[in-house]
Amino acid sequence: MKVVRLWFTCIISVVLLTGCWDRSEINDIGFVVATGVDKGSNNKILFSLQIPLPSSMGGAGSSGGGGGTSGEGPFLVAQGVGGNERQGIEDIQTKLSRRVYLGHRRVHIIGESLAKEGIEKSLNAIFTQPRSRISTFLLIAKGDAVKLLKSQPRMEQYSGEGMREMSKSGINMTARDALQDLSREGKDMVIPMIETAGTTKDDKSKKEVQMDSFAVFKNDKLSFSTTRKEASGILWLFEKMNKKSVSFPVAKNEELSVLIFENSTEPNLQMVDGKPTFLLTVRAAGVLFENEPNYRIEDPKTYRLIISKMENQIKKEILAILKHAHSQGVDVFGFGWYLFKNKHQYWEQKWQKDWRTMLPDLKVTVKVDADIHRSTNTGIIEKE
Repeated sequence: MKVVRLWFTCIISVVLLTGCWDRSEINDIGFVVATGVDKGSNNKILFSLQIPLPSSMGGAGSSGGGGGTSGEGPFLVAQGVGGNERQGIEDIQTKLSRRVYLGHRRVHIIGESLAKEGIEKSLNAIFTQPRSRISTFLLIAKGDAVKLLKSQPRMEQYSGEGMREMSKSGINMTARDALQDLSREGKDMVIPMIETAGTTKDDKSKKEVQMDSFAVFKNDKLSFSTTRKEASGILWLFEKMNKKSVSFPVAKNEELSVLIFENSTEPNLQMVDGKPTFLLTVRAAGVLFENEPNYRIEDPKTYRLIISKMENQIKKEILAILKHAHSQGVDVFGFGWYLFKNKHQYWEQKWQKDWRTMLPDLKVTVKVDADIHRSTNTGIIEKE
C-alpha cells in the first residue's frame, strides 16, 4: 500500500510541476527607460522609446559609459507611427528582435506640438499600457520629444536617467499627479518643460538636457511656457524650493544668495462683497551662503534690510506667475480647487460655471515671511 501511495504522489508531482510555460528570458526583453510621443502627419502620432544596450555600456576595466562598437552610444532610440500609442509601439516591435517592456520606464515626454492639441489621450495610454507605471515622470519637450531621447548627456550613460534625476529635484510631476490635476475642478496642470542644451555658450552640439521652465495647461492643452522668474514663482507656490537657492540684489551690482531649507504656502480665504479673495502666506527660511557686499547680518538694521529685499523678490516671482496665468484664465495654484473643497455649495451655485472668466479679476494678496537662520560670512555692518 505504501508503494502505491508513493507512485501516486510521484505521478501527481510530474503533472503539476510542468515548469515555467510562460517564462520570459531576460535576453529576450528590451527594457524601455524613457518614451516620447510627437505629433505626426495625417492625424498620426510618432511614438519613440529609449532602450539601453548593456553590451555597449562598459563595465569593469572599460573607459566608461561611452558608445558601443557602432559609435552611436550605449542606447537605442526607435520610433514608430500609428493612430495611437499602442499602434506606435506595435510598429516599433516589428523592427526589434526583443519584446518591448515598459515596466522599467522612468520618463515619458510629450512633444510641444502635441501638447498644444491635448495630452489626455497620452496620459490615459500610460494607464492602459501593460505593466506601465503610473509613477512615470511626465515632461513636456520644447520642440520634439525624440530629440531629447537622442541626446547624450556626458554625466549619464543615456538621457532618460538624466531627465529622471532632474524631475526628482523639480516638482516631481508623475503621470498619476497630472491625471489627478486634470480631473480636479478649479486646478490646472503644471508640468516641467525640458529642452536640449550645450554645457557652454559656444557649445552647438546640444547633447545635454536643460529643465528651467514649466508648461502651464488650460484643461489638457498647453497654454504657455514660463519664464525663469515665473518658474521660481511656481516652485514657491508648490513648496518645492527646499535645497534650492534664491538670489536677490541688495546693493548696486551686488547680490546675496540664500539656500532654502524651509518653504511653505498657506492660502486663506476671505469673502469681500460676496466674492472670494485670497491671502497667500509664504514662509521661507534658509542659510546665507553668498554675501557679495559682505554685510554683517547680525546687525539688526542690516538684517531687516536683507530680509525686506528677500521678501520682495519672492513676492515678485509669485505675483508674476499668478498674473500671467490668471490673465489666460488658468488656475495654476488651484484656488478653485480650494473653493471646491471648502465652499462646495457656493462653488457649484456661483463660481464653477464662470470660474475662468473670474480669474483675471481674482484678488490675491501675497505675504512673505522670510528668515535667515545662519551665515558662514561675518561681513560688515551696512551703513544707512
